[in-house]
Amino acid sequence: MEELNIIENNNLELLKYIAENGIIDLTYVQEQLEMKKRAEILKNHQYSIWHSEKEDVWYTYLPDDSKADNRRKVKRKKKNDIEKAVCDYYLSLESDDEKSDQNNEMTIEKLFYEFMQHKSKEVNSGTVKRMMADWNRFYKTKNEFISMSAHSLTKINIDDFFNSVLEEHKLKKKAFYNMCGILKQTLEYAVDAEYIEKNPYRIKVNKKKFASSSKRPSVKEVFQSDEKALLVNEMERRLNNNPSNTAPLAVLLDFELGTRKGEILAISKSDIIGNRIHIHRQLVEEFDTSNLNRIKSTGFRVVDYTKSEDGDRWLPLTVKAKRIIDRIEAINKEYGFHYKDFLFVKDGCCLSPDAVDAQMKRGCEYIGIPVKTMHKIRKTYASTLLHNGVNLSIVKDMLGHADESTTLKHYIYNIEDNEETENKVLEALGDKGTAKSDQSDQNIISFSDRKKAGNLELSKLPAN
Repeated sequence: MEELNIIENNNLELLKYIAENGIIDLTYVQEQLEMKKRAEILKNHQYSIWHSEKEDVWYTYLPDDSKADNRRKVKRKKKNDIEKAVCDYYLSLESDDEKSDQNNEMTIEKLFYEFMQHKSKEVNSGTVKRMMADWNRFYKTKNEFISMSAHSLTKINIDDFFNSVLEEHKLKKKAFYNMCGILKQTLEYAVDAEYIEKNPYRIKVNKKKFASSSKRPSVKEVFQSDEKALLVNEMERRLNNNPSNTAPLAVLLDFELGTRKGEILAISKSDIIGNRIHIHRQLVEEFDTSNLNRIKSTGFRVVDYTKSEDGDRWLPLTVKAKRIIDRIEAINKEYGFHYKDFLFVKDGCCLSPDAVDAQMKRGCEYIGIPVKTMHKIRKTYASTLLHNGVNLSIVKDMLGHADESTTLKHYIYNIEDNEETENKVLEALGDKGTAKSDQSDQNIISFSDRKKAGNLELSKLPAN
């Protein structure tokens, strides 16, 4: 076998040498091969080719299952044309057979990777990374399913697969449908690429198997009032220990703005006009997706858009927020930190999310509370607004959400501890006399002169 391979390689090298030195014309060779192929087709053609003297045209038959006698008559003016029609017919059958063989060999796994190569040209690298993470978690281990031919995939196969994933991973409804989306998009691509004619995708599972989607306890999702006080003091302590590090101030500022982590790190001084700040960009992580099995981070960059169109918004600045911003600018000036017009900078670029995450993790551990993320601050901000009488519609706008249901379902929690909660319930029921005032000390400027929140379009107005 090894000797044969050597001979074949030598022959290929010889042909290459002959062609490159003009000894043989490869175009001529190709034409001769095509002529030989056509001669074989005409020789094996099951019907005769004849000439009608009366009409002066050429006739033959070609197979056609739609006709009563399984054939159809074709005619051409010239003999060459009728022979070409015969050859083209059989060559197209071979092409269809080759395509069918190719489709039958296209497994779900191969199809997915081909789809992802296509998808990576349309979406950002972060989306590709998330989709690959879901593939590796839910699909990659299901060898029996992903090795199936896409051409032979049935609805029952999909039902069995989805039910097995749901049973194994105990997914919540949202996570389950995100997982299903990978297969849905892959099969839609298969139809567009003409690997399959009909998409067998559907979702038919036992919905009782969904993990509970009930809200997690408030104590895990927001900072209770005592926890917030402890964390604020801890951030001040950490800043005192490292006066040039503005990451603790990003944590403090987010309690006043409730932005997404990427949004707060992309704030620039030009975004601040009077008593309001314009949130309209974010810091995003980018990845090298050239190797889908080894996606690597290439760093962070600021983009001129937020997570959604509703994320472009104006927020009122509290007195505390303005003081924190002044402190950030003073630190940047003192230590010579500068990158364009951005607030949170270090070493000539924007402060990374990792730097803020580290402050949150170490700070929570130091004060002895469960580690909570910047996103929990965002939920605390939303809950604080609603708790202090801000209309839900305005809270939704402050967060940059498209609808109130998202805000209410995922961002509103009780920010008081058990004792405070019980006392408030008892007071409301008249058990302890007059209830205490429910106003916080946040002093949100835009609402300070209103007894009740109003002006639902506040967050949509341009800067004054």
